[in-house]
Amino acid sequence: MGLDYIAAMGLDGIATILSGFSTVVIAILTVFLWRENRLLRKAGSEPSLVAYFEPHPDGTGGLNISIANIGTGPARNVYFQFLGESEHFARYDLILDCTTKRGPITLIPQGEKISILFAIGFQLFNPKDTDSKEPMPPFNVRLKWTSLNGSNAKCEDFLLDVKPYADLPGLINKPYLLKIVDSINGVGKNVGKLNHDVKHLSNLIEANSLEKPVVKKVKGNNEPI
Repeated sequence: MGLDYIAAMGLDGIATILSGFSTVVIAILTVFLWRENRLLRKAGSEPSLVAYFEPHPDGTGGLNISIANIGTGPARNVYFQFLGESEHFARYDLILDCTTKRGPITLIPQGEKISILFAIGFQLFNPKDTDSKEPMPPFNVRLKWTSLNGSNAKCEDFLLDVKPYADLPGLINKPYLLKIVDSINGVGKNVGKLNHDVKHLSNLIEANSLEKPVVKKVKGNNEPI
Protein backbone atom coordinates (compact mmCIF):
# COMPACT_ATOMS: atom_id res chain seq x y z
CA MET A 1 0.00 0.00 0.00
CA GLY A 2 2.90 2.32 0.75
CA LEU A 3 4.34 1.97 -2.74
CA ASP A 4 0.91 2.41 -4.30
CA TYR A 5 0.40 5.57 -2.21
CA ILE A 6 3.73 7.03 -3.27
CA ALA A 7 3.04 6.17 -6.89
CA ALA A 8 -0.33 7.85 -6.64
CA MET A 9 1.22 11.03 -5.23
CA GLY A 10 3.48 11.48 -8.19
CA LEU A 11 6.65 13.46 -8.43
CA ASP A 12 5.01 16.76 -7.51
CA GLY A 13 3.81 15.42 -4.17
CA ILE A 14 7.19 13.95 -3.33
CA ALA A 15 8.86 17.25 -4.20
CA THR A 16 6.44 19.11 -1.93
CA ILE A 17 7.21 16.80 1.00
CA LEU A 18 10.96 17.09 0.48
CA SER A 19 10.69 20.84 0.22
CA GLY A 20 8.77 21.06 3.49
CA PHE A 21 11.26 18.78 5.23
CA SER A 22 14.17 20.87 3.94
CA THR A 23 12.49 24.02 5.25
CA VAL A 24 12.20 22.53 8.75
CA VAL A 25 15.84 21.41 8.72
CA ILE A 26 17.00 24.84 7.55
CA ALA A 27 14.93 26.51 10.27
CA ILE A 28 16.47 24.26 12.95
CA LEU A 29 19.98 24.97 11.67
CA THR A 30 19.27 28.70 11.59
CA VAL A 31 18.18 28.68 15.23
CA PHE A 32 21.22 26.61 16.18
CA LEU A 33 23.62 28.95 14.37
CA TRP A 34 21.92 32.00 15.91
CA ARG A 35 22.44 30.56 19.38
CA GLU A 36 26.06 29.70 18.64
CA ASN A 37 26.77 33.18 17.28
CA ARG A 38 25.12 34.72 20.31
CA LEU A 39 27.28 32.65 22.65
CA LEU A 40 30.39 33.55 20.64
CA ARG A 41 29.57 37.26 20.79
CA LYS A 42 28.96 36.96 24.51
CA ALA A 43 32.19 35.07 25.03
CA GLY A 44 34.02 37.64 22.94
CA SER A 45 33.10 40.40 25.41
CA GLU A 46 33.22 38.46 28.67
CA PRO A 47 35.75 39.79 31.24
CA SER A 48 37.40 37.50 33.77
CA LEU A 49 39.43 38.80 36.72
CA VAL A 50 42.03 37.05 38.88
CA ALA A 51 44.02 38.21 41.92
CA TYR A 52 47.54 37.05 42.72
CA PHE A 53 50.83 38.03 44.37
CA GLU A 54 53.52 39.58 42.19
CA PRO A 55 57.06 40.60 43.22
CA HIS A 56 57.65 44.33 42.79
CA PRO A 57 59.29 44.95 39.40
CA ASP A 58 61.97 47.24 40.89
CA GLY A 59 63.50 44.30 42.77
CA THR A 60 63.31 46.09 46.13
CA GLY A 61 61.70 43.18 47.95
CA GLY A 62 58.19 44.57 47.71
CA LEU A 63 55.23 42.26 47.13
CA ASN A 64 52.31 43.50 45.05
CA ILE A 65 48.75 42.28 44.77
CA SER A 66 47.78 42.28 41.10
CA ILE A 67 44.26 42.20 39.68
CA ALA A 68 44.43 41.09 36.05
CA ASN A 69 41.75 40.81 33.37
CA ILE A 70 42.39 37.54 31.54
CA GLY A 71 39.02 37.53 29.79
CA THR A 72 38.02 38.64 26.31
CA GLY A 73 36.38 41.93 27.20
CA PRO A 74 36.80 44.93 29.51
CA ALA A 75 35.75 44.62 33.16
CA ARG A 76 33.71 47.48 34.57
CA ASN A 77 32.92 48.63 38.13
CA VAL A 78 35.58 46.49 39.79
CA TYR A 79 35.51 46.08 43.58
CA PHE A 80 38.01 44.20 45.74
CA GLN A 81 37.92 43.30 49.41
CA PHE A 82 40.22 41.40 51.76
CA LEU A 83 38.63 38.56 53.67
CA GLY A 84 40.29 37.28 56.82
CA GLU A 85 40.77 37.86 60.51
CA SER A 86 41.59 41.52 61.20
CA GLU A 87 44.09 40.55 63.91
CA HIS A 88 46.07 38.58 61.34
CA PHE A 89 46.52 41.72 59.24
CA ALA A 90 47.28 43.83 62.33
CA ARG A 91 50.15 41.55 63.39
CA TYR A 92 52.19 42.43 60.32
CA ASP A 93 53.61 45.68 59.04
CA LEU A 94 51.56 46.10 55.88
CA ILE A 95 51.69 49.07 53.53
CA LEU A 96 48.15 48.51 52.24
CA ASP A 97 45.15 49.01 54.51
CA CYS A 98 43.20 45.73 54.27
CA THR A 99 40.22 46.74 56.41
CA THR A 100 38.09 48.47 53.78
CA LYS A 101 36.32 47.47 50.58
CA ARG A 102 37.77 49.29 47.57
CA GLY A 103 36.10 50.43 44.38
CA PRO A 104 34.55 50.86 42.03
CA ILE A 105 37.49 50.91 39.64
CA THR A 106 35.89 52.21 36.47
CA LEU A 107 37.53 49.87 33.96
CA ILE A 108 40.22 47.23 33.57
CA PRO A 109 40.67 46.64 29.83
CA GLN A 110 41.18 43.19 28.34
CA GLY A 111 44.72 41.94 28.95
CA GLU A 112 45.50 44.73 31.44
CA LYS A 113 46.08 44.68 35.21
CA ILE A 114 46.51 46.92 38.22
CA SER A 115 49.23 46.27 40.82
CA ILE A 116 49.02 47.49 44.40
CA LEU A 117 51.98 47.48 46.79
CA PHE A 118 50.95 45.17 49.63
CA ALA A 119 54.03 44.98 51.88
CA ILE A 120 57.81 44.70 51.95
CA GLY A 121 58.26 40.96 51.55
CA PHE A 122 60.46 40.13 54.55
CA GLN A 123 57.99 41.84 56.91
CA LEU A 124 55.35 39.25 56.00
CA PHE A 125 57.53 36.69 57.79
CA ASN A 126 58.23 38.81 60.90
CA PRO A 127 55.18 39.46 63.11
CA LYS A 128 55.35 42.68 65.09
CA ASP A 129 54.40 40.98 68.38
CA THR A 130 57.10 38.26 68.34
CA ASP A 131 60.65 37.59 67.18
CA SER A 132 59.74 34.28 65.54
CA LYS A 133 59.83 33.78 61.77
CA GLU A 134 56.12 33.17 61.29
CA PRO A 135 54.60 33.75 57.83
CA MET A 136 51.36 35.62 57.46
CA PRO A 137 48.35 33.24 57.30
CA PRO A 138 46.61 32.79 53.92
CA PHE A 139 43.68 35.07 53.16
CA ASN A 140 41.11 35.58 50.40
CA VAL A 141 40.63 38.54 48.08
CA ARG A 142 37.07 38.94 46.81
CA LEU A 143 36.63 40.49 43.37
CA LYS A 144 33.36 41.82 41.94
CA TRP A 145 32.87 43.17 38.43
CA THR A 146 30.47 43.48 35.52
CA SER A 147 30.78 43.42 31.75
CA LEU A 148 31.06 46.66 29.78
CA ASN A 149 27.30 47.16 29.47
CA GLY A 150 26.84 46.69 33.23
CA SER A 151 25.24 43.26 32.99
CA ASN A 152 26.41 39.79 34.00
CA ALA A 153 27.78 40.72 37.44
CA LYS A 154 30.33 38.27 38.83
CA CYS A 155 31.95 37.65 42.19
CA GLU A 156 34.92 35.36 42.88
CA ASP A 157 37.30 34.75 45.79
CA PHE A 158 41.02 34.09 45.33
CA LEU A 159 43.24 32.57 48.02
CA LEU A 160 46.61 34.29 48.50
CA ASP A 161 49.44 32.69 50.48
CA VAL A 162 52.91 34.16 51.12
CA LYS A 163 54.54 30.85 52.07
CA PRO A 164 55.57 29.89 48.50
CA TYR A 165 57.62 33.12 48.31
CA ALA A 166 59.68 32.34 51.41
CA ASP A 167 62.76 31.22 49.47
CA LEU A 168 62.89 34.14 47.05
CA PRO A 169 65.78 36.59 47.65
CA GLY A 170 64.64 39.88 49.13
CA LEU A 171 61.33 38.53 50.44
CA ILE A 172 62.05 36.52 53.55
CA ASN A 173 65.30 38.51 54.04
CA LYS A 174 65.91 42.20 53.68
CA PRO A 175 66.67 43.14 50.07
CA TYR A 176 70.15 44.40 49.35
CA LEU A 177 69.07 47.99 48.82
CA LEU A 178 67.50 48.12 52.28
CA LYS A 179 70.64 46.59 53.78
CA ILE A 180 72.68 49.34 52.12
CA VAL A 181 70.30 51.96 53.51
CA ASP A 182 70.69 50.48 57.00
CA SER A 183 74.47 50.55 56.61
CA ILE A 184 74.39 54.19 55.52
CA ASN A 185 72.13 55.06 58.46
CA GLY A 186 74.58 53.31 60.79
CA VAL A 187 77.48 55.29 59.36
CA GLY A 188 75.45 58.47 59.75
CA LYS A 189 74.82 57.73 63.43
CA ASN A 190 78.49 57.02 64.03
CA VAL A 191 79.48 60.24 62.27
CA GLY A 192 76.96 62.14 64.38
CA LYS A 193 78.43 60.65 67.55
CA LEU A 194 81.96 61.45 66.38
CA ASN A 195 80.90 65.02 65.65
CA HIS A 196 79.56 65.30 69.20
CA ASP A 197 82.87 64.05 70.62
CA VAL A 198 84.88 66.38 68.39
CA LYS A 199 82.90 69.35 69.68
CA HIS A 200 84.22 68.68 73.17
CA LEU A 201 87.78 68.26 71.92
CA SER A 202 87.64 71.35 69.75
CA ASN A 203 87.49 73.59 72.79
CA LEU A 204 90.87 72.36 74.03
CA ILE A 205 93.89 74.42 73.04
CA GLU A 206 97.49 73.34 73.43
CA ALA A 207 99.41 75.94 75.45
CA ASN A 208 102.73 74.18 75.95
CA SER A 209 106.09 75.50 74.89
CA LEU A 210 109.01 73.80 73.22
CA GLU A 211 111.07 74.02 76.38
CA LYS A 212 108.60 72.05 78.47
CA PRO A 213 108.23 68.29 77.87
CA VAL A 214 104.75 68.22 79.42
CA VAL A 215 101.78 69.02 77.15
CA LYS A 216 99.52 71.71 78.57
CA LYS A 217 95.95 72.22 77.33
CA VAL A 218 93.53 75.02 78.12
CA LYS A 219 89.82 75.20 77.37
CA GLY A 220 88.68 77.63 74.72
CA ASN A 221 85.21 79.08 74.07
CA ASN A 222 82.05 77.00 73.49
CA GLU A 223 81.21 78.28 70.03
CA PRO A 224 79.77 75.35 67.97
CA ILE A 225 81.56 74.25 64.87
